[in-house]
Amino acid sequence: MILSSFVKKFAQFLIFLAIGVAILWWLYVRQDESYKAYCELNQIASEDCVLWKKLWSDLIGIRWPYVIVVFLAFYLSNYFRALRWLIIFEPLGYKPSKINTIGTILVSYFANLGFPRSGEFVRAAMISRYENIPIDKSLGTVFIDRVMDLMAMALIILLTVITQIPAFSALYESHLAEVSIYKKLILPVLGLVFAIVVFLTRHTWKNWPIIRNFKHKVKGFYEGVSSVKKINEPRAFIIYTIMIWLWFYVMLYAALQSFIPTAHLSLSAGLVIYVFGSLGMLIPTPGGMGSYHYLVILCLAYYKIDPVDAFSFANISFFCAQFATNLVLGITALIVMYFYNRSRRKKIGSLVI
Repeated sequence: MILSSFVKKFAQFLIFLAIGVAILWWLYVRQDESYKAYCELNQIASEDCVLWKKLWSDLIGIRWPYVIVVFLAFYLSNYFRALRWLIIFEPLGYKPSKINTIGTILVSYFANLGFPRSGEFVRAAMISRYENIPIDKSLGTVFIDRVMDLMAMALIILLTVITQIPAFSALYESHLAEVSIYKKLILPVLGLVFAIVVFLTRHTWKNWPIIRNFKHKVKGFYEGVSSVKKINEPRAFIIYTIMIWLWFYVMLYAALQSFIPTAHLSLSAGLVIYVFGSLGMLIPTPGGMGSYHYLVILCLAYYKIDPVDAFSFANISFFCAQFATNLVLGITALIVMYFYNRSRRKKIGSLVI
């Protein structure tokens, strides 16, 4: 059972990794052609016109103090996420330590690099193990956290679209206006058909043993979710939510400032790029690889950033704001939690003796 589950997860990882790599390769080929055309126009020798060398040169040539800001902003965003999570736990009667709360969140991002969308389950399992919280209830609190994020992201997108209508109108006209109405309706229609089939067959599948077991799990899960109704500090909850997304935005803007060709972009432009990059992260490739690059390049084109420079920035942002932060802070959190919880167990053992 465990082996088959691992094989399934690993197969999913390989599929989404392949998708991410395929998108990246497609982008690289496109930008390589663009870079060769640029070199020809500016009479740059072919031996000096190698795209991967330019990408590497741009990466190591960034302004590194801004990278420190990226790391700090990432940590602060998740520090406030941990504080919000503690508020969600309160109505359930649990008070996990801050170190484990922050640590499991950082590890969840690290887990997503290997297995996309696995972070939520890793986070719930780790906090359950370290703090003796039932797994179904910890999953419920994680679900609340993700729902709040989706609501906040939807609000940010709405406000950005309203305040940046010219940018979104231009992007729509450039890339979506020519897509037929039939293609736009494919996903909604398939979703509706699936919902109808599930409804019509409900008397058949609702008595399956696996469904009954699932209902039992959902009951505990619902207890975790329903804790949001009993939050004792709604004002702090809202403030922490704002701080989570504010510091995420600071991460992106610091990355823009670190690269000379994008350093002149305004705060409002950074907000549009931030929204596009966040949408790219919804595709379950490792760390949003490929999809993040594509949408960021698409958005930077509106602001007259050269396609090759846009590709460089997408790589810089992905490496610094997504990969490196998740890798470094995730591994650090694993080490800190290991020693912290080992020390706690020793103290509890000495008290028992």
